[in-house]
Amino acid sequence: MYFSQTLYNLEECISRSDKKKYLSVKEKLLNEVSSKFHDFINVLNKKNIKEIETIGGKLRKFKNVIFLGTGGSSLGGKTLVSLKEKSITGKSPNIFFIENIDLGSIDELISKIDFNRTAIVVISKSGETIETLAQFFYIRDHIKKNNFFTKFLIITENKKSTLKAIQEQENFEFIEHCSGIGGRFSVLSVVGLLPASIVGLKITDLSYGAKYFLNEITKKDGKYFDQYFLSSLAQVSLMEKDVNICVIMPYVDRLINFSLWFRQLWAESIGKNNRGSTPLTAVGTVDQHSQLQLFLDGPKDKFFTIIGHKKKKTKTKIDCSFGKNNIFEILHKKNLDLLLYYEMKATIMTIRKHKLPIRFFELNNISERTIGALIMFFLIETIFCCYLIDVDPFSQPAVEEGKKITKNLLQK
Repeated sequence: MYFSQTLYNLEECISRSDKKKYLSVKEKLLNEVSSKFHDFINVLNKKNIKEIETIGGKLRKFKNVIFLGTGGSSLGGKTLVSLKEKSITGKSPNIFFIENIDLGSIDELISKIDFNRTAIVVISKSGETIETLAQFFYIRDHIKKNNFFTKFLIITENKKSTLKAIQEQENFEFIEHCSGIGGRFSVLSVVGLLPASIVGLKITDLSYGAKYFLNEITKKDGKYFDQYFLSSLAQVSLMEKDVNICVIMPYVDRLINFSLWFRQLWAESIGKNNRGSTPLTAVGTVDQHSQLQLFLDGPKDKFFTIIGHKKKKTKTKIDCSFGKNNIFEILHKKNLDLLLYYEMKATIMTIRKHKLPIRFFELNNISERTIGALIMFFLIETIFCCYLIDVDPFSQPAVEEGKKITKNLLQK
């Protein structure tokens, strides 16, 4: 497997949990995975990957590619693009995500863009996301006023909607958004894989890692499923005891957007019927100097997930000599990777010592296959935990109320 999981202070929660419920939900979920019941599994095939790579190759010819969308329509793509280490070669296009409708940030971006060398990808599953439509019309007006020649590509469901009508009337290129995949589950579909492909990530490997994880947990003896999802059972058990905040804390800067993607996935899926837990994002080592005090010495209402990679063998050492004969001994001839690793281990040990519930994901590396497997774990875990507490992981009824109010206020 591409990552391992270690649990601390969870044994009692697991032993006292509802095993009967666990086994029935486990059987249900494994049947769904094996039968490819969920469309976010069905899209992991060679045909889809090849089509996305072809489109990505065309968009790679532009200087800039702007993605318009919000929530699941942008967070998945941002997460994957973040995995690509920054390059100064200029070979890949500049990728931008416009997620909000704050004029300040939008105007700042479009004032710097040459729209004659830009492609714009508009993403909305329903085709009616009001923020995305507002982004599109505002930027389209800017393009028209300045007579720019800008390529548009629309990703939405193949059904009657405002965005689909725009695509047809304006003769924009169209890519179908699978109707069976909700936005927050779309990271391994065209929504997330297209921006990943543009920046040169190996989307075949992302897909492979995800499928590999599914194959592992569906093996007949069920050993791997229990190995990875007993911590999920413990998390649900803790929710019943008012441990209702789940902290996700990666010790890898390239996984900061991953934690933001998880935040939406978890919150929008499990927060229903007065049940669930609140996701809280943190970053190691930064939040050791801000939130860790609260984590350790505040209310005991948090479940911790720490993510980091294995100890690296880095040759680059720090020369900590200064002045004439002075040396900062503790860091001299060490390296930053070693410091980061030991800071992470110290945080884990401290949380463990305070008898707080924690699990640690140790990644072999930050490769496409590893991240594909990790993404699939969290997708499956979210569904699994929702089933355990009897809520629908795919709906968001409370969100719809706010959308209706917004439209009513605009109409008035």
